[in-house]
Amino acid sequence: MKAIEVIKLKPGSYFSAPLYLDKDYILLSTDTPVTMELIRRLKRWNYKNVFTEGEQIEKPEYMVTETEDTTSILDEDINEKQKEEKARQFYFHLLEFTKETFNLFRTENQLNLNSITQKVKELIEIEKENRDNLLRLTEIKLPTNNYIIPHSANTAILSISLGSFLKLPPHRMIELGISALLHDIGMFKLPEKIYMGTHKLTPQEKKAIIAHTILGYRILKGFSVPENVALAALEHHERIDGSGYPNGLRGEKISLYARIIAVACSYEAAITSRPFKNELDGHQAILDLLKGNRTKYDENVFKALIYRLSLYPLGTLVLLSNGAKGMVIKANPQNPKAPYVKIIQDEEGNIPEKNVIIRISGESDIKITRPLTKEEIANLKFE
Repeated sequence: MKAIEVIKLKPGSYFSAPLYLDKDYILLSTDTPVTMELIRRLKRWNYKNVFTEGEQIEKPEYMVTETEDTTSILDEDINEKQKEEKARQFYFHLLEFTKETFNLFRTENQLNLNSITQKVKELIEIEKENRDNLLRLTEIKLPTNNYIIPHSANTAILSISLGSFLKLPPHRMIELGISALLHDIGMFKLPEKIYMGTHKLTPQEKKAIIAHTILGYRILKGFSVPENVALAALEHHERIDGSGYPNGLRGEKISLYARIIAVACSYEAAITSRPFKNELDGHQAILDLLKGNRTKYDENVFKALIYRLSLYPLGTLVLLSNGAKGMVIKANPQNPKAPYVKIIQDEEGNIPEKNVIIRISGESDIKITRPLTKEEIANLKFE
């Protein structure tokens, strides 16, 4: 595609091929004219160029039937909302499935591995086609009587996304998903007051918590799961530097699934409120994990987390350098420091009439200053 300088755009003109903000975001289809409002916005957000395969013309010779390549911004919005809803429906189905799976285990000591495998296959497909929307849902704050249910579902989603980044083959992705969904199954053999309590654990209770990994391994071996799956339950609290439990394993002596789940599980735990702690926002959770990255977590797996979520994870509300406020909606696979941000309030505090999406590097000089505080979020006005 060739670059067209924004200053050369003519109000009322058309383009003979779709006009793009960059390779990911379409601005205009061939039957939509350039407007002064569009030019004003592009200048305001410091975009110097837009891109097209066509030419700027006074009037189209005919109206093009819209296809996927000539989708208008409105149709993009509709399509995105449909994708958001599809991801949301799957997410809550996964939560309900996880709850039913653990209830069946607790009440009847059964695990339906066929249905678990099928659900993991669905997760793999949804993650592939709708990754950004699905990953954002893992940060929803859900009221629950037992945090292990959303924790297990969220860890499975994050683990599958990390596994896909690491290019695991299909059969290993399925095993990883099963491992992540069931990694904390040993907790259900402990008294609930231990893992749901708000009190400081006694030495005996700490030993019980550590034992949940061993219990999980024995439980899964009892259901004849593959050894890799059972080992993930045993080793997901092991750490690369040997500081983990139950066996103080180091480096590659820890199984791959356990190394992946360790990162996903730790991040999910950091952003989630527990009976004994408050949650962090996604950005702070990433920074906290970064501090221990070289010693505690597999470097390649942690890199996968940062590239999948960016340093400002999807859904993070941020303050931009020009005073505007926005939401991170898409990670940049080439640069985790430069996600895509949808503007929620411009620098004057106004809600944009149309979607304004900027890329934090490249064509835009706008930078992320910091995440919004809880107070700022509470006072934020949405459309």
